[in-house]
Amino acid sequence: MNHIRSPFQTYALAISSAIAALIRLVTAPLSSGADVPQFWAFARVFQEYGLHFYRYADATLDIFPVKGWRFVYPPVWLFISRLSLFAAPASMVTSDMVDTSWRIAIKAPTIAADIAIGLLLFWAVTGSMWRKLLFAALWLFHPQAWYESAVFGQFDAVAGVCLLAAVLMLERKRDRLAFLFAGLALMTKQHLALSVVLLVVVSARSLPLRSFLVDLAIMAGVVLALSLPFTVLGDARVYIASIAKPTLGSGYQNPLMYAFSGSASLLTYLHNVFGWDTVGLFAWNSRLIIAVAVVAIFVCYLKPVTPLQATLVGFLLFIGLSYQVNYQYLIVYIPLAILAASRARGWEKALDLALAFAPAVWLWLFDVSFWFTYYSPPHFEVVSPLSRIGLVRYVPDFSYVALAVVVMLLCLTYVALTLFRATQETENQGLTAVGTSKEAGNREHLKQKLTV
Repeated sequence: MNHIRSPFQTYALAISSAIAALIRLVTAPLSSGADVPQFWAFARVFQEYGLHFYRYADATLDIFPVKGWRFVYPPVWLFISRLSLFAAPASMVTSDMVDTSWRIAIKAPTIAADIAIGLLLFWAVTGSMWRKLLFAALWLFHPQAWYESAVFGQFDAVAGVCLLAAVLMLERKRDRLAFLFAGLALMTKQHLALSVVLLVVVSARSLPLRSFLVDLAIMAGVVLALSLPFTVLGDARVYIASIAKPTLGSGYQNPLMYAFSGSASLLTYLHNVFGWDTVGLFAWNSRLIIAVAVVAIFVCYLKPVTPLQATLVGFLLFIGLSYQVNYQYLIVYIPLAILAASRARGWEKALDLALAFAPAVWLWLFDVSFWFTYYSPPHFEVVSPLSRIGLVRYVPDFSYVALAVVVMLLCLTYVALTLFRATQETENQGLTAVGTSKEAGNREHLKQKLTV
């Protein structure tokens, strides 16, 4: 990998990162999505009940602005939310008001993750300084990345930076760090499970057995270190059920403007418009994703699928086949797709870039200003600037369904091409592969020992 070779490169990267951070930090105190007040309640309940938090994660207590909340996350985000409360100890939140100090405090970690992803991309992309800056900027100034961290206030970029770091560390033979980051990613958002599994499979194919077992122990140690306090000193049954079960039962995905499962949104649309009883077909989503995941595991072990490809395939399978996909989930794969685009050519580069930017179209199909005025204090002054760039509108349901189906098809196209046309990426595409066999891994391991 190329390293920063001149002060000018450092200044250019610093200026780009500072501008991207400033754009987010200016927006952060002016808006709030529905999860921001709920995160405040998470932090306060964790503060009061400690390791028994998951007993109350179903959001039935009076403190929760939204009752019956079904989205429960592993402990990493819970700890981050609690730490954010230290930065805004006097903040107040209700069902229609979100204190400005809390808006900033809870969004700051995700904004930091955004910038970290940009720095990792700059480091990972090969070639000239301008090329590295270009691909880093594709993330730093990505409209959806800005929306999720600075406007709506979701934290998927925190999981995304851990997953990206895991891939890059594995490519550089730093497998210990790779598995540590993979464990952190999994304990931030459980939706990354299949990506982590495929990353482990690629490692099993190439690493010496002893190293692989140590790596697995490291990842398991991360999971246990974060989980045991809640299972031993808290309530094991409730904790496991909270983070392992699906967030919602399969069923029609309304409103369609927030549905990003291509199959589920299409089945819902057919039901809404034509009255067709399509709910029974939702069960096939789970069966299909399990079947395809098994195929992906075997292919990733038998074929020279790279760590980046395997990780991207895992998450795109989830996006393409799950019956419930929220907009913020897509954030996780976008940096991976941008990195893949930096290494691809021709139509493959076009596919990777389409994957990275197709979801951003939704921002021009939705009234983004909604989250600037929904909670008090409102900021109506941003409506006019947003309207000038087309971010204040609604469109018929068909448009949302069409976008979800396009994203689904892009995801599944990448999965199919990768699994059934897998070849080792060439050196001039900038990939340092972990190897294609256990023998190659053993030779590399021996070489490192001799060097030391």
